[in-house]
Amino acid sequence: MEHFFQRNRSLASLAQEFGIRSRERLAEDLKVVLHRVARREQFDVGLSSAGLVRPDLSLPAYAGVVPADGLAPIYNLFDRVGGGKRYRTAVTRVRARDFRGGRLTYDDHDGVDLVCPPGTALRSAAPGVLVAVRDTWLRGGMTACVDHGNGVVTHYTHLSRMVAEVGQPLRRGETVALSGVTGLDMTSFFPWVPPHVHFMIWVDGRPVDPFRAPSEPERAGTWVGGNEPLTVSGSLPEDEEPEREASIGVDRGALERVMSMCRSERVRAELRRACSEAGRVAIVEDDRHHGWDNWPDEARVVKLREGGEARRVKLTLPLPASDYRGVRIADRWWTRPGA
Repeated sequence: MEHFFQRNRSLASLAQEFGIRSRERLAEDLKVVLHRVARREQFDVGLSSAGLVRPDLSLPAYAGVVPADGLAPIYNLFDRVGGGKRYRTAVTRVRARDFRGGRLTYDDHDGVDLVCPPGTALRSAAPGVLVAVRDTWLRGGMTACVDHGNGVVTHYTHLSRMVAEVGQPLRRGETVALSGVTGLDMTSFFPWVPPHVHFMIWVDGRPVDPFRAPSEPERAGTWVGGNEPLTVSGSLPEDEEPEREASIGVDRGALERVMSMCRSERVRAELRRACSEAGRVAIVEDDRHHGWDNWPDEARVVKLREGGEARRVKLTLPLPASDYRGVRIADRWWTRPGA
């Protein structure tokens, strides 16, 4: 495991961990922040947000410590009340409930936060193709989008550096990128918020929870081990070889129509640079969720994928099997079910 605080770490590499890649990019990010401040747009915080301060998790992780038992702490679970419906810049715990009925999540949280030291090699959770890389400092910093076919996509957020290249087929357990602490939220709450990978699962364009609630039926995008996710060092027997282009069944007419409605020149330029239809679909689906105001109402409801049920893709943890074997839900007394 690469430790964060090493004497031979350069200032340039430390800056990269926090998403500072160039003077030009830093100036652009600060311009957007100032614009949002002028419009009085900011993170919604309150007393309930204090529970997100976890020095017990953050300080060891920043020091490069990996749990001796190999269990990665889960810092936040998916919010079963508002998660996946509409992204908000809120870190409050008012309505949120996780899959157990507990409060180890926050309002509208749309993924699972796995604590790990910066520089951790993140692995592909299933066979797929890296179709897009987004880098929006206000919404989590660098994010890798891996398409696993038939409507299932995984996102790996708060990255410091890519290892795989866009268009590259990935076997299960193959390295996608290195984790970091990029994004406005991570920078704002350093060092009290633990460094982590914000892991998202999308099925047919909508974020879903990889954990299953009691008596919930089988569905795509859940863990190989049920609610006991595990790491792997290589492919599973049932895995198919990833193809060069993920066959996602794009509705090309719908995609072109939706792209023409985009209000953001930055996103339109990103779509023009995309190398494939799979990449453009991943960007549009992500931005319709996280960049809500970039799209008119009619663009947000258009289906971009052709009919058919998503293949029952099963996921393994996006963490290296050399250091982790599973996870533990890092509850405090007020986050446990029934508290």
